[in-house]
Amino acid sequence: MQTFLHGRDMIGDLDFTREEVETVLDVAFDLKRKRALNEPHPYLRDKVLAMLFFFSSTRTRGSFEAGMAQLGGHGAFIESKSTQIAHGDTPKEIGEIFGRYYDGIAIPPRGLGGRQRLLNAVAKPRRVPVLNMQCDIYHPSSAWPT
Repeated sequence: MQTFLHGRDMIGDLDFTREEVETVLDVAFDLKRKRALNEPHPYLRDKVLAMLFFFSSTRTRGSFEAGMAQLGGHGAFIESKSTQIAHGDTPKEIGEIFGRYYDGIAIPPRGLGGRQRLLNAVAKPRRVPVLNMQCDIYHPSSAWPT
């Protein structure tokens, strides 16, 4: 079965069909193989991912920055307290503004009281895909290497 995942949000683990999960795992296996063989795989060349953090992060930030670089793109670290987000920008505004500048928005709202609502509100304008780095409910992008 053919799957089409381009432009899709990744907010919850259960948002994908079995076939889509199998496709993601096949692509991940191929990427790991290419990295092990030192084969270039710049699938995200010229793409920039906004990585919005509300708290300090080590593994999640490091894994997303490394992943974007390995795929030929750039992970832009954005700390909420150093932006207008700390002074009242709404999730909808975040989605609209970052959706104009970036090719995707990644947020780990873990520790904000399970704020999956935040992810859904940022995703609502539907400009670019929104990725859940890890909330209190789901962890669809494990930061631990295998």
